[in-house]
Amino acid sequence: MTILVRKSGPADRPAILALLDGARGLDLSPEERVAQGFVQGSFDAGKLVPFETTSGVFLPEDDGEPAGVALTSPAESAGGGPPGRTVEVARAAGLTEGVFLYGPVTVAPAHRGQGVVRLLLAAVAEHLAGYRAGVLFVERANEKSLAVHTHLGMKHVGDFTHADREYAVFSFTPAQFRA
Repeated sequence: MTILVRKSGPADRPAILALLDGARGLDLSPEERVAQGFVQGSFDAGKLVPFETTSGVFLPEDDGEPAGVALTSPAESAGGGPPGRTVEVARAAGLTEGVFLYGPVTVAPAHRGQGVVRLLLAAVAEHLAGYRAGVLFVERANEKSLAVHTHLGMKHVGDFTHADREYAVFSFTPAQFRA
């Protein structure tokens, strides 16, 4: 298995949308969603364009087959909802300049537990080396994602509640993951 990570383009949108949709876990029981993790929200090709045209969408491939995906965007483009709240929490924690949002991120089921998230983070770190920090939010009910990001050494910088859901905000520096 040799996984290579690259920035995606318009031709990759169907595969990326399939990965993100599959990771929502809508066909899983609440217990299975907690154990396997899940991605929030829904995406379409139009929603991917701002990610692609700013900091990027990163696609790990195993012999040409998508092994996962990570979306990134400048903090200034966060808007409302959990992304906007994440930026507010990060700024309150002192992360005021050179910040990008990391996520959603998912790994294809056949590639879980094989270090794909770490490979994604290394690629993100190389491409976004000019940024000071990446920030992300994880719903507290998403125990798998909380465990992965804690294991990777990301720093918990705060919490918020949105639409009766509780979230944790993590940060990392690109230097943490540069090869």
